[in-house]
Amino acid sequence: MKLSTVDWENPPLDPPEDVPQPLLWRLAARLLHDHVPGAGFRPPVHRCNACDQVWPCSARGYAERGLLVSCRVPVGGRGAAVVAADWLLDGEEWWFPGGPAAQTAATDGAGEHDHE
Repeated sequence: MKLSTVDWENPPLDPPEDVPQPLLWRLAARLLHDHVPGAGFRPPVHRCNACDQVWPCSARGYAERGLLVSCRVPVGGRGAAVVAADWLLDGEEWWFPGGPAAQTAATDGAGEHDHE
């Protein structure tokens, strides 16, 4: 299967042959298939069948972004994970647990060890 023939509403669990990041595709596709709207209409809003959040849930958004990111050729070198995370999280969320301050605290003094 080629990427150009993918049904993006119901993507296959196994990636098309031309996906540069197949593991990310597999993870995102499984997440996408798990987070679907519940059966029937439950006024006033639809809810996710897996997590019961208002539809579309945040996990569904991550899955959709993950599928798109899996189609990009990864950037090599230092900082590639930060660039990918910023693109994936869309700037509204923070990829490092605890946010920017926690990342700064964790990386300040990296490589320094207390020796007694």
